[in-house]
Amino acid sequence: MSKNSSYFLNKSNTDEQEGWASSYFVPAYDCSLIVLCVGIICVNALVLVLYNKRRQLRTKTNTLLVSLATSDLLMGLCGAPLFIACNAFINGDVCIAQAAVFRFIAVSTMFHILAITGERYFCVLHPMQYINIVTGKRIVRVIACIWAISLFVALIQLSWVLPFGYFSSNETKFTASLVYNCIGLAVCFAIPFLGMVVFYTRMFITIHRQVQKIRRQSLNLGVATSSKFRSSNRQLRALVTFTLMLGLFAGSWVTWYASILQIYAKVQFFSEVSMDIFDFLRIGVSLINPLLYTFLKNDFREVLVSFLKCKKTNLQNSTSQATGTSSQWRQRHSSLELNRTKN
Repeated sequence: MSKNSSYFLNKSNTDEQEGWASSYFVPAYDCSLIVLCVGIICVNALVLVLYNKRRQLRTKTNTLLVSLATSDLLMGLCGAPLFIACNAFINGDVCIAQAAVFRFIAVSTMFHILAITGERYFCVLHPMQYINIVTGKRIVRVIACIWAISLFVALIQLSWVLPFGYFSSNETKFTASLVYNCIGLAVCFAIPFLGMVVFYTRMFITIHRQVQKIRRQSLNLGVATSSKFRSSNRQLRALVTFTLMLGLFAGSWVTWYASILQIYAKVQFFSEVSMDIFDFLRIGVSLINPLLYTFLKNDFREVLVSFLKCKKTNLQNSTSQATGTSSQWRQRHSSLELNRTKN
């Protein structure tokens, strides 16, 4: 059983009408995907709530992360449900929508991580120019460009998919799809990924040099430099978080591009079981991303703990008030009963 929608790209409309494809809905697997969807929606919604409730989270980096969380939220709301529906009903329109949403999320996630990497790059390597170069307005413009580019890349394929149908093996559609996927793999995945590898390498080297310099100064001058160490450690922790995000994204989505290209190469790169695992991990990235920066970034983690404590306190106060009200009602009821007995 192959649950990757790209499997159907080389099938013809005639095959579909003849009933070549039955439902690929498997209760155990797809119910796990439904549970994963719920987790994606809850965690990413929590990130949006924390950002709106706590002013201290409204930094330039976190603004990009919230935009990424919105994109990840679409995976839980649209991407995964359409994926399940495409496999269950083998409907061309549903599969077209699923392919477009998956492409949008793939491009959006890559360019969001690229934008976050660029913001961190200027902060680490050009701290004096950072304030002037990375402004709030420019961050908003970058986010708008990311969403516009992602929508364009996701929707442009409809110009040749819709006329011929999702399952058609028409030669024109086949050629257009091949060129489109090769360009998408290079421009929206390979080139940004290699660029970010270079950027992260330079940032890690720079921070390592800063730490070594601080240690030498503290030894030579005997000056307390704990604040500088904390600053460097915060930068290092953030870089590790974003590097993990990049690695997880690349490791999961490269299989998606490979599964599409194997159709044109007419070579089976992965087994059907492997494709099921890759599909699950690919969708799961939208859950792992917010968990990473929520629990590994100090500001998000501190606000989350504070938010949960506040909710717990409010719940306890509400329970205490309800208990007090019930106790007062019972006392009044007992007094009334006692007076009635005496009379």
